[in-house]
This record gives sequence, C-alpha cells and structure tokens, in this order.
Amino acid sequence: MMAESSGAALRSPEALIDVVAAYSDFGNHHTASEADESTAQWLARLLEGLGAVVERRPFTFDRFHVSTELRTTVDSEGGRGTAGDLVPSVPLFYSAVGSFETSDFEVVALDRRVVGSPRRVEHELVAAPGQGAVVFATDGPPDLPVQCNRAPVVSGVRPAVVIADNWADRVQAGAKLRFDASVAPATGANLVATVGPADAPKVTIATPLSGWTPCAGERGTGLAVALALTADLAQDHHVSFVAASGHELDHIGLQDHLSQIDANGDTVIHLGASVGSVQWSPEGTATLDRRRMVLTTASSAKLRTQIGSLVAEANWTLTDLDPWPGEGGNWRRAGASVLSFLGSSELFHTMGDVTARATTPEAMVLACDTAIAVTRVFLGGGKPKR
Repeated sequence: MMAESSGAALRSPEALIDVVAAYSDFGNHHTASEADESTAQWLARLLEGLGAVVERRPFTFDRFHVSTELRTTVDSEGGRGTAGDLVPSVPLFYSAVGSFETSDFEVVALDRRVVGSPRRVEHELVAAPGQGAVVFATDGPPDLPVQCNRAPVVSGVRPAVVIADNWADRVQAGAKLRFDASVAPATGANLVATVGPADAPKVTIATPLSGWTPCAGERGTGLAVALALTADLAQDHHVSFVAASGHELDHIGLQDHLSQIDANGDTVIHLGASVGSVQWSPEGTATLDRRRMVLTTASSAKLRTQIGSLVAEANWTLTDLDPWPGEGGNWRRAGASVLSFLGSSELFHTMGDVTARATTPEAMVLACDTAIAVTRVFLGGGKPKR
C-alpha cells in the first residue's frame, strides 16, 4: 500500500508545477521523436518512484519527416512585412511527400476549432488542375500557428503549411514556400504501469503522452494531475496507468493498446487536454480556462448532478457530446465506464504553450484537488471517500 504522504506530496503546488515544467522542457513532443522517448523514460522513473511496475509497449507506424520554410517576396502596404520576411509557420503533417519550392499556393482560412480532428482538412489536399500548395491561416493568437492533428497516412498531393491569420494578407501578396517531406517506418511506445494492492478494486488512469508543441498546458497539466491521482488511488485501488503516445496522429498509440486488451467493463479516469490550463485577464490574473469540460458515462441523475457541481468549482462544465472528443472517446467506444477531463485554451496546439503562459501553481492545485474529489465520488457511485 502506498503511504498517504506520497499522494499528498504530489498534490503540492511546487510538485504539480514542477511536473508541468519538466514535461514542457523536453520540447516538441512529436510521436517517436527524441523528446517523446526522453519523456517516456522520465515518466517511467516517476512512476517507479511511486512503487509502480512499468512496461514499455512499442507500436510501429509511418513517421512523417518534414522541413519547411515560408518567406514573403513582396513588400506589403505600410511597410509591414518586407520582402524576405520569415513567416511563422508549421508544416501540415502527411499533406504530401517530395521536394517543392513554389510561389503557387492558395491561402485558406481555417477555424481553429477543427484542429483537433485529424481529417477535417483532407478535402483541401486533393489537387485539381492548376492548384498548387495550401497555406492554412488559423484564427488563433497573433504569430502563433495552430497545428492540426493528423492521421498518419499521406492524404493528398498538395504540400501544406499553417500560419496565424495575422500573416494572411502579407502571404497572399506574395511568398515562396519550400517544403521537403518523406515517410519512413518508425517505432513509438506507450507506457503501462501498475501499482496498488492486487486484490483491491481496479481502475485505469489514462493520459496522452505526445503532442505537437511543448504542450505545457495541453499535456503537462493533465500528466501532473494523473500522477497525483495515481498516488491517491493506489492507497485503496489496483491502478493501471496508461500513457499513450501517438495522440496527435489520430490516437494511434491508444488504438494499438486497446487492440491488445479487453476494456469492456473497465473503469477509466481520463486526463486529457488542458486539465490545468488558464486564461489571463487584462490585469494579469489567471483563472482556470472555461473552455474545459468533463464527460462521463455515469447515467444516474443524482451522480451527474453531484459531479457537475463539483467540477464547476474548477471551471469545468459537465456536458454531453456525441461523439466524445479526445482519447476518453476511445475508451468509451471500447466499452469502459469513463470519467473524462479535457478541454482547450488560447495556447492550444501552439508554440506558446509553455509553463509560464499555460498555468500557475494555484490553478494546478485547484484542478488537481477537484479532479481527485470528483474521481472519488465517481468511483463510489456518489459516495465520497471517508
């Protein structure tokens, strides 16, 4: 049995923010990248420190390797964006393979709300006669392109990049795109750990491991809460901790994991995106972002009311969606009983998602304490732990 102090220590503001910062500092968390592997090794050590038995479970896929550059070629009106300016951009993965250097492209406005879907832009990548490359302009923060999740299969022949929409006019006036991409076999890996009394009630804690950017708010905050929740539940539950890579690539790591187990009837607590992400007021005050939600398979009206009331204390909203977003939806489709915490933020899928901008120690404590309290109620069918 795990000592009470272990769980309490992981719930401190210092411990929570340290996990977020350590995760973010590995860099861009692309699946099967050096940062992804280093993150997995670091997480394994943290779990082993909790007394867990940790297993690395590999999976194979076709990895996209890409190098891009987008530069303006025409001076814009008013002196904004002189010729030769490097445009902040990110490649759209799996858009095309080959080497391209072109000024023939189409600028397409892209609502940032679709970036979590891996297939919402595929129709733009199918070439018609005379069409060149695609530049997607997202309505996110200035100078911060919002990257799109992708399925790990080349879906078109038009090379594509994403820019922030404050650059759209300057790019439209004239720019040159260099795009060089290929696909090669690669191996990613999920981490699966077990901890807690073997004869205790079983519960799975699941959280994604990978993403496009430093992902401090998007991934790091959920990972910090997942570790604290693991320490808390392992006192009186047999916990399986599943950290799946491949999240940004159509959840390929979790899909592989679920193909190897029978999750029907399992109880799963999913810590998804933006668990502890904040929004900032003009005065510089941070509060937990209201673009966050909780979903559950619980059907009892009394239990749902209780959960809804508790999560509201941390600015989550209990909601119903069909289909479910995030990896909680994968677990639900596999037949599990699920409580899923997830959401979005202003920095979602951008390079601005770093610790100092994404969250605060105080916000992390509130999110963590609320998630643990709600989980205890969910597991107890409406009865909090005594």
